[in-house]
Amino acid sequence: MKSFCDKMDSFLDDYYKANKNSGILRITVRDDIIYEKYIGYSDIESKTGFSKDSMFTLYSLSKPFCAIGVMKLKDRKLVDIDKHPGFYLPEANGFDKGLRIRHLLTHTSGIPDFDRNTDFRQKYSGEKSEQLKEQLLLLSKYDMLFKPGTKGQYANINFIICALIIENVSDMSYAEYMKTEVFKPLDMHNTYVDSKNLMLDKRVQGYEKKGACIVPINRVTEWIMGGADIVSCVDDVYCLNKAIKNKLLVSEESWKEILTPSPINSMGFGCTVTNWHNMKRITHNGGWEGFRTMHLQLPKEDFDVILLSNSAWGDARNDIAEAIYRAYFGYDTNIGDEIKMDMGYIK
Repeated sequence: MKSFCDKMDSFLDDYYKANKNSGILRITVRDDIIYEKYIGYSDIESKTGFSKDSMFTLYSLSKPFCAIGVMKLKDRKLVDIDKHPGFYLPEANGFDKGLRIRHLLTHTSGIPDFDRNTDFRQKYSGEKSEQLKEQLLLLSKYDMLFKPGTKGQYANINFIICALIIENVSDMSYAEYMKTEVFKPLDMHNTYVDSKNLMLDKRVQGYEKKGACIVPINRVTEWIMGGADIVSCVDDVYCLNKAIKNKLLVSEESWKEILTPSPINSMGFGCTVTNWHNMKRITHNGGWEGFRTMHLQLPKEDFDVILLSNSAWGDARNDIAEAIYRAYFGYDTNIGDEIKMDMGYIK
């Protein structure tokens, strides 16, 4: 009878041959790594492999960390998540008066995203806080997609606003705040908020498929502040598991709020909390140009999955998660709730 590792090796070898998805997969149970595999190349042109220090763009897997940053300010009574964002960020005053910060954290705000708005996509770009604040003021003049708190619409804009609030309240740059208040306290020493000027030796090259060809893509740093701007390695991403299960950095009350899903869209604060094969699952995906990422945690089983991939095609996150379930837990057709989050989610 094949062992779990043999089953996963067989699946991933076949999957790579068929799809050419590359990256790092790590599976941990009760803090013990039971499976880890490096597949393909971090840089195809130079045939450079992966290491545990390989630095991936996390994209939307950045959001749980931003949420922790907001809740630290909430615990210090510097931010009230039941206030309008404009209370802390004047450029947001023009949005619906019923809007609350908690709507941002659960993607139930109704604010249209920058990069999904034709006018903004053609006329503007923004990486720096000053640019984003100016554009936020312009965006507030557009119609809301829906009344805050009545529907769900996943959008980076929600966490861009959260990051700008963090800057205004803390009087620090978002990058510095996250480094000193979130990354360092969680022992994430190889994690950074990305920018055009950030140079990293172990940075992984992202790839897209164009027809039958696999091509490198340029880094994206515009319109992703707070929502998709973290670069990290597999060891550091695992610190999110430790933070959740050990209730680190923020209060018990704040963790309860973070991990309580909205009845509208199953979103907690910067994560989804859903049923998966009759087990409680806390997860967040990330994906856009060049990268696909996933962190999946089963709290009762103390079971953790990290997938960091520099192949931005297909549905490897779902395919690999289901293969892990079959290899470790057995067969079950009750997949449970499936949440489509980032723009890189392809079915």
